[in-house]
Amino acid sequence: MGRSNAALARRADFLAVLADPDLLQLMLVACPDAVVVTSPEERIALYTGASEALFGFAPIEVLGRRAGLLFPDRDAWRELQETLARDGYVRTFELAARRKDGPNLVAAVSAARVANRFGERLGTVYYIRDHSAVREIEDALRRNNAQLSTLVARLDHLARHDPLTRLLNRAAAYEAAENVLLAFPVGEARLGVAIFDLDRFKAINDSYGHLAGDTVLEAFGTILRQQARHGDVIARFGGEEFVAFLPGAGLDEAARFAERIREAVQLRPVAIDDTITVTVTVSAGVSAIPDCAENLEEAVRLADERLYEAKRGGRNRVVADSCQQRNAA
Repeated sequence: MGRSNAALARRADFLAVLADPDLLQLMLVACPDAVVVTSPEERIALYTGASEALFGFAPIEVLGRRAGLLFPDRDAWRELQETLARDGYVRTFELAARRKDGPNLVAAVSAARVANRFGERLGTVYYIRDHSAVREIEDALRRNNAQLSTLVARLDHLARHDPLTRLLNRAAAYEAAENVLLAFPVGEARLGVAIFDLDRFKAINDSYGHLAGDTVLEAFGTILRQQARHGDVIARFGGEEFVAFLPGAGLDEAARFAERIREAVQLRPVAIDDTITVTVTVSAGVSAIPDCAENLEEAVRLADERLYEAKRGGRNRVVADSCQQRNAA
């Protein structure tokens, strides 16, 4: 009984505090958050010192006026009121708040409607914090994350592409080709492979310099890009060697593609500068899955062997069969 009586006494003391308007106001004023209490008609009945510091309005300027005065975003204010009407409270609801002298701030509002024991609405208590700094930090983090994502994408692109020709590099091309093969149903994979090598490229470097050689490599990369179909995988394998992986292409189709490249290169001399133009030729070896190879490694090896057959056979030609060369016209 002693403990029960003590608890009842403490509760009575607490209720006495709540019933004393002066003490209640002191409690609200001591709150570090801005506190605004409204009447059932949403007119401001209590406006603490922290509220004055936050909004810049003196109490005389807002007391008795509708609380919406402090929140200029009508749609957000309406949404807050609808949430209060439905749930009886809101937590950390962000919306714009008006400053008397200065730009709007981002406010985080927590609020609850207060009713008596008969369910009659007495008003609403609003606790308001300035979230402008929080929002600025969040916005800065979003910007930094966006910049980081862009940087990661850029680094990934650089890691996968040849910087001179902007084609895929060897490793990225193999990965892309493997993914192409995996996309086919089991037993139905078809992939043409054409490996190209610029003829007498060292002589171009020796005669005109490495910058001239770079110009020739860029020009060949452009031709490959122009002739390739959507979905073809084209790459610089290294040095003056390039590859094209042609999804769905058989040996004959891959050979025709290589021949178009060969003809285009021969018909397009490369301008080194205003006075020097170089005629370039290219040799190619061709293979295909499943026509003459069972997997990517075997197809690349076979195309490379046929490329060297084209070189030994006089250059400027396409070899698509180990026993029969496709000679230039």
